[in-house]
Amino acid sequence: MKRVQICADDYGFDAAVSQGILDGIDAGRLSATSCMVLSPAWAQWAPALRERAGAADVGLHLDVNEFAGYARRSLSGWIAAAYLGAIARRDADAWVASQLDAFEATLGRAPDYLDGHQHVHQLPVLREAVVAALARRYGRGCALRNTRARRWRGPKAAVIAALGAGRLQGLAQAQGLAMNRDFAGVYDFGPEARFGELVAAWLAGLPDGGLLMTHPGRAGGTETRADPIRAARVREHAFWLSTEAGELLARQGVQLGLCADWR
Repeated sequence: MKRVQICADDYGFDAAVSQGILDGIDAGRLSATSCMVLSPAWAQWAPALRERAGAADVGLHLDVNEFAGYARRSLSGWIAAAYLGAIARRDADAWVASQLDAFEATLGRAPDYLDGHQHVHQLPVLREAVVAALARRYGRGCALRNTRARRWRGPKAAVIAALGAGRLQGLAQAQGLAMNRDFAGVYDFGPEARFGELVAAWLAGLPDGGLLMTHPGRAGGTETRADPIRAARVREHAFWLSTEAGELLARQGVQLGLCADWR
């Protein structure tokens, strides 16, 4: 048996995404979810996580490019700004602190871990602000997502890791912050993707203490903002609630893991 954290990103994005993630937690197929505390839907959906305390890890999904008032850049614009030195450290410190404050104020506790919407937490300046804030506020009590895969999982996954995983890992290790031992779940969200087959391959390759990222959600419109991956979310949601998913986990000897497994 091995323990793998299966983490649903984007909780709080809207009602369809949030309810879809709760479905997966309640079915025993998800063991973590990452929260978008700047979304206008967050306050409505946060109580459901308090009601499920202990059922899954709950983390902060650091957001600078979706619901943030400072989200005036595209993802590529944020990447460029980070690497060109166009993000002020004092601004990054304030953004991280305000989102951690919002998480704590709503859920009444610290996050179990922190990651980033579209992995922005590993970009220059943002990563330094993140690690400093976690160490200062929680000591070693809050884990951190590592996007580095230990084996080849495609060019998109390699690009994501190259944008800062190595440097973030070094900073985290210096502060004694726990990180997942491997990372999977990256694909193009296209309709041709056979999600069940992808999950089977990812789980087969992940070690104990690994992390599988997923983006399930229910069908339906959104009350917040356009969701370009809605169709993929619906397919992922259907898979995780299927008999196929349960049989796959059992066949591969996978137990749902938590951040505590990374320490």
